[in-house]
Amino acid sequence: MFDDEVAARIRDDRERDGSLLPDYGRYCFADVPATLGGVLGVDLPGDPLPDDVVDDVPGLPGTSPGDDADYDRVCHVLVDGFGFEQWRREVAAGRAPDWVADLVETARVTPLTSVYPSETAAAITTVHTGRTPAEHGVIGWDMYLPEVDRVVQTLPFTSKSGEPADEAYGVDAADLFAGGSIYESMAAAGIDSVTVQPTKAATGAYSAHALAGADSHGYEHLDGFRSLLTEALAESDPGTYCYAYLSDVDGAAHEAGTDSDHYRETLRAVSDAVSTALAGVPDDVADSTLFVLTADHGHVDTDPETNVDIWEHDFLTERMRRYGTGAPDGYPLAGGDGGDGADDAGSDERAADGDPLPPVGGARNVHLHLRPGTTEEVVDYFDRTFEGWAFTREGALDRGLFGDRGASDRFRRRCGDVVFVHRRRAVWRGDEPGKLGYVGWHGGLTPAEMSTPFAVAPLSDVV
Repeated sequence: MFDDEVAARIRDDRERDGSLLPDYGRYCFADVPATLGGVLGVDLPGDPLPDDVVDDVPGLPGTSPGDDADYDRVCHVLVDGFGFEQWRREVAAGRAPDWVADLVETARVTPLTSVYPSETAAAITTVHTGRTPAEHGVIGWDMYLPEVDRVVQTLPFTSKSGEPADEAYGVDAADLFAGGSIYESMAAAGIDSVTVQPTKAATGAYSAHALAGADSHGYEHLDGFRSLLTEALAESDPGTYCYAYLSDVDGAAHEAGTDSDHYRETLRAVSDAVSTALAGVPDDVADSTLFVLTADHGHVDTDPETNVDIWEHDFLTERMRRYGTGAPDGYPLAGGDGGDGADDAGSDERAADGDPLPPVGGARNVHLHLRPGTTEEVVDYFDRTFEGWAFTREGALDRGLFGDRGASDRFRRRCGDVVFVHRRRAVWRGDEPGKLGYVGWHGGLTPAEMSTPFAVAPLSDVV
């Protein structure tokens, strides 16, 4: 069942002016690792979710490591981008795939808030470490590393042109986030971990550290996912944590939006893949396994025709910090027609002054690194020009936007001087038109992006 009481409580406590702020320390995605570790008797970073998220789940008296659960295995399936509001909408409209609709009847589905940003890079690093973005320091897909004066794509761990970041810039993926993986902590407590992910997520420099301590398996298509998940559970020993990740729904939402045939067809294919995989698990294993389905974020649909190209706003590009060591090869200079103010310098003068450090983070989580003394006027410009929420770095920390525990040095170095979240649009660089052309987006603070599901039931009840 959908937990309407918790949904109302979160809205009452955390909704502000159309935004839904993270509910750290209570009903938040950041506390999923500590909760699932608790089922297996392992104390992981973070706070377990409130006990009411497992009310009525047989054999699960609570969420803390000291509570004696009747399960010796946990199967955690994460469907990237499948938000609580999207799930509820599809069920209400009678369009949900059979297994997804049936799961609402057999599992308790509690809404959680995502972390901020409600982006995969930040949230998945939280899944693998148990730490909030303020702690682990991964705060967007694109991130500026001041120590090398370069922007990297975090999870692929590449330069913007696709080169491995260690080769291009001499940076170490071990420094990308703070804290070790939960799988190392599980292993130290005698718990085996196995992960099933797309090959690109199961391999690479980032994954070598984020998945340290786990037996990692990669797949190329949903048929591969089905066989790997069935095998991982069927061959598991008591004392096993299985994490399975699917990216397809998120990709379909980006391409076509959440109210599209493509989205629904993809959700149906993913639902069939998960249900078929679980149906192949032997009964004795299913009886002792707790099944959990989550998502890292939801989506908000945008209109690509009205999405914002930040290069067209000279007021902002003039105030961006410049690359101290020169822009990377192939860097596109900020251009545009100067449409927001004729008193600002044109692109030729900007180039002569040095290449502006581009916006980083993501299109719904825009970080600007600024020249000294310009922060307040940039906040004012955002407030006057766009509908949304603009935060200074300290203002974001004071609000607990990135986490309720102490911010790491990594976070403080990487967070923009100003963080901007548009209400309904993507705000990005025009030299990456593919992103401005997306329909579905996430990373921001709307309830559609921030509401995520935590569905829990005995595996034997959902197969």
